[in-house]
Amino acid sequence: MVKTMQKMISGIFKPFVWIGVSMAAMAVVFACGGTETVTEIVEVEVPGETIIVEKEVVKTVEVPGETKEIIVEKEVVKTVEVPGETVIVKEEVVKSVPKEVVVTEKVTEYIVEEVVRPREPEGNVYVGSSLIQPLVQLQFKDANGTVGGPGADLEIYEGIIRAKLSKPGVPPSQEFYVPDLASAWSVKYDFSQITFDIRDDVSWHDGYGNLTAEDVVWTFNDSFREGSISNAGEQLSPGHRKGWRTDGTYTAIMEVHEGQFDYTWGVYHGGIGWDSTFGIVCKACYEQLGEDDFITTPIGTGKYRAIKWVGHDVVETEAISNHWSGQVPYINKVYNYEMPEQATREAALKTGELDFAQVPVKRLQDVVGSIGGSALEMGMPFAQTIYMSGNYWAEACPSCSDEEQDLVANPRPGYTPDSDHPWIGRYGDDESMENARKVRWAMSMAIDREKILANVLGGFGQIAYTAMHTQFPPGDKYFQDEWIVPFDPELARQYLAEAGYSDGFDVVFWATASVPEVWDPEIADAVGEMWQEHLNLNVTVDHSPYASRRPETVTKHMNVPWLHGWGRPPGGSKAAFFCPTPGHLGGVEMPKEICDVGYRNDTEPDLTTRILNNVEFQNYMQHWHLNPAIVTMSGYWVQQPWVKQWHPYFGSYFNNPSSVIIER
Repeated sequence: MVKTMQKMISGIFKPFVWIGVSMAAMAVVFACGGTETVTEIVEVEVPGETIIVEKEVVKTVEVPGETKEIIVEKEVVKTVEVPGETVIVKEEVVKSVPKEVVVTEKVTEYIVEEVVRPREPEGNVYVGSSLIQPLVQLQFKDANGTVGGPGADLEIYEGIIRAKLSKPGVPPSQEFYVPDLASAWSVKYDFSQITFDIRDDVSWHDGYGNLTAEDVVWTFNDSFREGSISNAGEQLSPGHRKGWRTDGTYTAIMEVHEGQFDYTWGVYHGGIGWDSTFGIVCKACYEQLGEDDFITTPIGTGKYRAIKWVGHDVVETEAISNHWSGQVPYINKVYNYEMPEQATREAALKTGELDFAQVPVKRLQDVVGSIGGSALEMGMPFAQTIYMSGNYWAEACPSCSDEEQDLVANPRPGYTPDSDHPWIGRYGDDESMENARKVRWAMSMAIDREKILANVLGGFGQIAYTAMHTQFPPGDKYFQDEWIVPFDPELARQYLAEAGYSDGFDVVFWATASVPEVWDPEIADAVGEMWQEHLNLNVTVDHSPYASRRPETVTKHMNVPWLHGWGRPPGGSKAAFFCPTPGHLGGVEMPKEICDVGYRNDTEPDLTTRILNNVEFQNYMQHWHLNPAIVTMSGYWVQQPWVKQWHPYFGSYFNNPSSVIIER
């Protein structure tokens, strides 16, 4: 019987109103040709209601002939963020019109209504999540990415830029973002820096003054200073860890190491809408409160302020009705509760106590059928993979401090290529490396992936073989047939015998139960049973919390296989997770020659070339079988039938609450 081990660890804002303004162009043509007049019914959006107005539209018919350029003066009506006021701006427009034709252009404004009718946030929303991490507001110590993850998801914090909204399950572009706390940015011609124009009208919650460029600079620099365990900071490309500086009160400059500009820099530099990117925090608040109080006192700039954030319990937020963006949330309060037990979340949905909840794929049909609601697939369908930890083969770490360099060479504490860890190869010893490779392949070939997909996930998902599944699923034109892992217990036993382990061995397999909607511990239980049945391994499945063992991946003590998995869209590199770094790793540090291939994508502008780099990188990974995949698993959120609108961003967790409309 497979054993299971549980480890316990004891300002002033301007009011905003939408003013409908229609612009119609009237062209009077004197020549062959004419105009026609039609009546159009137009819907104009006003907060909380839709008003129907009738307008006259004059359309211009085409007049053939030669063209010439003339200057046309027009009046353009623009709205400002003070209800009922408008400004007239005259501008010259160069038009190309038929020769000898006289053209006049008039812009007519239609202001729907100048009466101020503000919409106030109303009602509450109740959310059930599998995990609520304690807030760690200081980037230097935020190992779980609480600020740029759930903090930004719940719109307490904001980033400098934002990923565009996309359909659930479809990742946004890695190249294009829209402004957030930065109103604009520019890349220097030689790619040595990016300059950000920080907005000058953003206030911190609870009266802590205005955000400035100094807050942005401090947030980023703190995330990658020596000794940092920042979840967001460690994911930045090495070339973008040179440092930030201010140039005036509202200009922040990111310095980039020469020749190391990352063309997908926006993903982790603040592309809110991805999990665990950067939410900007308040430097002056840190100085006023002191480190201990600052870490646990949420102070952001988002559309919701945190009233309460209690780890492993609840995050309660309240809408900001005069937010700098002018956007007013529909819902006043959001209560996000930790409910680690799947059955508890299901029961709360069925009784109507929750509006939204995470639900595993295998329970979707029953839950959605019971409540009459709907399910949304969130984030990418990540492959559930096994990190064969302990294979620290690197001899240098370019991004490490001198002290870290010594640890790489000495070597890492988890580098234990001995008979108790047969999946770990001794780098430079051909026999040891080949035997360990056969052990890893044997452990992978003993997994019946089809059975796990059918019985554990209820058929929701796909068979997966590689860590790059989100980029190269089977059937993709770049997928390689040699990446396929057959279910072949007989060959697996042969490989173990050739490696000297025909009688099996003891192995601890860590699979956290903390976030079952992202990494399903039942998959690990099934894998453990298969290893025991087909390979005679003595397996202990460790379901201890993620936070209790994650530090081992930072200190490089991790040397047991563990269940994890995440993906990148096409062209995104995973080198940072398998190559030497002072931060979080999968327990593997590969040699320089293959890491150089992975890191090419940090500076490669061409998408096709980045994809081909990843094929080469995956070929190495699959040959040595350092991160075999099992199946894919998507995260799903179920919403009640009275949820009339919700537009989540890309990501695995509940987010963008300001878009929610409830009609109970």
